[in-house]
Amino acid sequence: MTASRTPPYRVGIIGVGRMGSNHARAYVVNPKTELVAAADTDPENLELFQRRFGVNVYGDYHEMLAKERLDIAAPVLPVSVNPQAVIDCAEAGVGAIFSEKPIASSLADADRMVETCRARGIPFACGDAWRNLPQFWQFREMVDAGEVGEVRAINVYHPHSEILGGGCQSLGVTRLMAGDADVEWVTGWVHGDPWDEEDQGMGGVIRFANGVLAHVHMDPVGRRGIEVLTEKGVFLSDWLQFSYHDAEDDGDDRVLREREGLFERAGTWDLGYDDEGWREIGFRLTSSVRAILEALETGREPRTSGDNMRKGLEIGIALRESHRQEHAPVRLPLEDRSMKIVPHAGRMYSKKRAQGREEYMEQMAAYKRD
Repeated sequence: MTASRTPPYRVGIIGVGRMGSNHARAYVVNPKTELVAAADTDPENLELFQRRFGVNVYGDYHEMLAKERLDIAAPVLPVSVNPQAVIDCAEAGVGAIFSEKPIASSLADADRMVETCRARGIPFACGDAWRNLPQFWQFREMVDAGEVGEVRAINVYHPHSEILGGGCQSLGVTRLMAGDADVEWVTGWVHGDPWDEEDQGMGGVIRFANGVLAHVHMDPVGRRGIEVLTEKGVFLSDWLQFSYHDAEDDGDDRVLREREGLFERAGTWDLGYDDEGWREIGFRLTSSVRAILEALETGREPRTSGDNMRKGLEIGIALRESHRQEHAPVRLPLEDRSMKIVPHAGRMYSKKRAQGREEYMEQMAAYKRD
């Protein structure tokens, strides 16, 4: 589906907590989008949002979907309610959907979300994610053009206590670097109890159908980010900086020489405030909003699609299943779609519920210096 009208595209947010407010601001500053409405079942969060953004607000997102003609619906919700909200948005006939990660806890829920959107031709993006950064796609274009040779191996250095909550970021980039090929099998291990369905740190080896091997390192080491080894060199990123190094013969040695000026730096970890008192929007989120707009206007699959996040969830489950089977290879796709990874409480339900109102509202206040 391509956009049925011209910019600015009408946007409605579902879930106006910390991340929902961040998403809203990203749409406000984008010249192609107009934030027109928001919905939330939390009256306190909704009142604060309405005061800050001055848009129509609803206590029930179904009412918002019925009354507002939305080009983009943005469910920024806990995992427990995210699947149904995405499906409801698709069935309401919005132009595109950009929800947050994790996509769902079970493969069955993720399947329903992806297939409902796909059947209606609705672009479905999931996650303010590193995979949306243009630098990664720039390098992938270099690979596809034959400029640096084929990708042979990938190392991912992203120690995290959540393979679904945070680790899905690096799994999405890993899939892109492997050409989004199907996964044949994985072997893996987890930080804690492999029989626990709760989200936790995981590592292992992913074998893609095109022969690429990816090694996911779950323990902290001296490097952070991703390392992509091609036939002719090495691509490196720590999620902020990007570089490509040609491998050259130097006598009996093999040395790496960086190609200067190929990639722009993505941004900084330290976000300040703008002249109006708003916390600055991260480079990753602005890239993510541009990506859903591209999908809306072209009908192409979003850069970080729901299908990508579904496959990341499947990889995580397979890593855990391998540990349960004494680290034997587990072949994909997984037949049992009821398998799941249960996110931490703050992601599964809400951070306000998990952290307590006082701490949470202090964080909400930090988004805008009134």
